[in-house]
Amino acid sequence: MMNTLKAILAGTIYTPLDEIRDGVVLLEGHRIMKVGPRTQVKIPKEAVVIDHSDQIVGPGMIDQHIHGAVGHDLMEATPEALSAVGRFLARHGTTAFLATTITAPPEAITEAARGLGEIIRSWDHLHATGDQAPGAEPLGIHFEGPFLNAIRRGAHTASEIQPPSLAMMRQFLDASAGTTRIVTLAPEREGAMAMIELLRHSNVRVAIGHSNATYMEAERAIDAGATHATHLYNAMRPFSHRDPGIIGAVLTDDRVSAELICDGFHVDPVAVRLMMKSKGTQGVILVTDSLSGAGMPDGEYRVGGMPVRLEKSVLRTMEGTLAGSTLTLDLALRNLMRFSGLSFQECLVCATINPARLLGFEDRKGVMAPGAYADLAVFDKNHSVTQTYVRGRPAL
Repeated sequence: MMNTLKAILAGTIYTPLDEIRDGVVLLEGHRIMKVGPRTQVKIPKEAVVIDHSDQIVGPGMIDQHIHGAVGHDLMEATPEALSAVGRFLARHGTTAFLATTITAPPEAITEAARGLGEIIRSWDHLHATGDQAPGAEPLGIHFEGPFLNAIRRGAHTASEIQPPSLAMMRQFLDASAGTTRIVTLAPEREGAMAMIELLRHSNVRVAIGHSNATYMEAERAIDAGATHATHLYNAMRPFSHRDPGIIGAVLTDDRVSAELICDGFHVDPVAVRLMMKSKGTQGVILVTDSLSGAGMPDGEYRVGGMPVRLEKSVLRTMEGTLAGSTLTLDLALRNLMRFSGLSFQECLVCATINPARLLGFEDRKGVMAPGAYADLAVFDKNHSVTQTYVRGRPAL
């Protein structure tokens, strides 16, 4: 019988809120047993010792906004697509993600939600029985659209954008069968307040985005229960000193967290620094918004049936609009350190415990604590990922 006890030695552990020098993480099967300094943690003699004593160990990262990678679009909603994307993510220190849909015909979104929900609910079984290296776990679905504002559609297809419809949203929720975690919508559209109420009572997080909302319209949505903003700055009414709009509301309201695509293309480093000073590290969540072209050579790819072109690491629609990214969270983390001047530990919370808290998983994801899942990322001194553990199993 395989020994399920492991002792992982680390030069530095970030839990991520606490720093432990010369530390040990004890794992038993899928869970963390204990985390602490080597002088205080007794390693059982039967444990397998894994030496990362010259490296940094932190929680596995969580990407709550990703459409695809390595040639796969997550709206394919197949085990093959989610497995391929999950393995790619694990190579970059990400151990969990939300499969994110894009604006498409309602029937296509419903079909994708049904397929994704079935795979997400069966992931524990697939993980336990799989012989291949484990990949990041799909925690649920993020519906980005179709209830957006066409004026701020970004790469979403204008003709498929819909006015908020409770009946359509219930159809998506029913198809996903309890796996919906986030819905992005434009709060200024008629019917949005009723949809926020429906989602709040369904225990789904409401994100405001792809929006031309004024400051007051955004605040009304936050008062109604919206707690998050999708890729702040991008596909939003621009900020002005006389018209602060949705960006002004998000930057100044502590009730709402905000996503950041930190690739240097979507948001200028000066705007990144402004965001970090306004929201603090506890209010920012790093995401990739990556598409099927991530991890692939230059060429033409698809997202939700729409063609996009990848050239020199930048994805655009055929009309030239930025379309998602090819970013990975480990690179986003390093970029955030470089752009903001903040420490690795300060930036790490933006990819670990912050998304876990938003999604309600902070007792078992995005944190290193007794009882949490043994999802870990190992970094070298340059903060590049050298190993990832998904529920205690090495992914590299």
